[in-house]
Amino acid sequence: VEMVRDPDFLTAVRGASEARNVFTARAASIVPGRTFDVTAAPMPGGGAVAVLGDYAGRISDICFVQDDQLLDSPFFLRLMELLKSGKISKDQLHRLEFDRVPQQVWSDPNLPARLLTYSPSSGENLFAQKVKKQNPTSAVLFLDYSDSRIVFASDSEVNQWREILMRSGQKTKCNVLAVPHHGGAVHKTVDELNWLFDEALSAEVAVVSVGTSNSHGHPKEEFIRALTLRGTKVMCTQITPRCFRNNRDMETLRPGVLSPLNHLGASSPIGDFTTDGHSRNISCAGTVRVVVTNSGVVVDRLGDHQNAVDELSRSEQACPLCRVNAT
Repeated sequence: VEMVRDPDFLTAVRGASEARNVFTARAASIVPGRTFDVTAAPMPGGGAVAVLGDYAGRISDICFVQDDQLLDSPFFLRLMELLKSGKISKDQLHRLEFDRVPQQVWSDPNLPARLLTYSPSSGENLFAQKVKKQNPTSAVLFLDYSDSRIVFASDSEVNQWREILMRSGQKTKCNVLAVPHHGGAVHKTVDELNWLFDEALSAEVAVVSVGTSNSHGHPKEEFIRALTLRGTKVMCTQITPRCFRNNRDMETLRPGVLSPLNHLGASSPIGDFTTDGHSRNISCAGTVRVVVTNSGVVVDRLGDHQNAVDELSRSEQACPLCRVNAT
């Protein structure tokens, strides 16, 4: 999958995400010599989904998570438009669910690569919708390439991992874990969190997608400690006040603990502030790029990031959660 860096495409995606409204644009630099209509619509839980107009006729499958808000979302309304116009068919729509065996979302006939859904089941999904809980509807995806594995844990909770362990019969081990729920409350007790990483799931590298100005207290200290105490290297996309004692001085960290690369992402090397004047979008690792080949997995700039966090931890104002000796 290639990153889309067309400025008009990115403007539409960010506009839809921030304004919570549909944005359109014309993208001219995705493919040399071709221009695409871009329609970006906000997703119920945040972020946005974008459709390139000329691509609709080449879509083979559309896979999605169904929560209690899906049918009223701009995303679903866009699907209805594509159905009515004949650009896609109902047979192309697939809910991301486990059905006795992991659902294969994608594979490449020329490569040892496939993307599988391990959770939720139809029953889990329906029950979560009934009680209006979005997190348990989250799709847990395994990207397998030869002997390597990347796990996209979405907003999955501990109970989903109990089911995954029961279905697979063994602990899930992966090279890279996209950490569930921004390192937030996927558990009710610390014992549950310890069970998760002792019995059900382990990773060499854990990537936490988190924003500097998030108001939920993400990532949680006990979550990061549970990972690092088991030898997992942690990379947060942005640094948060959980790792820096004086929120008002966070701007001194620009352009970031590690300067952000020019990938699709929100981290900014220049001043960026909330409406009430607090710093936001300060890179810790920035957008994390992972390369998977026949010889294994390479996490871009992993060593540079770990060294940068070590250097940060020597500051009196810093208290990185991913360093077990932080106080």
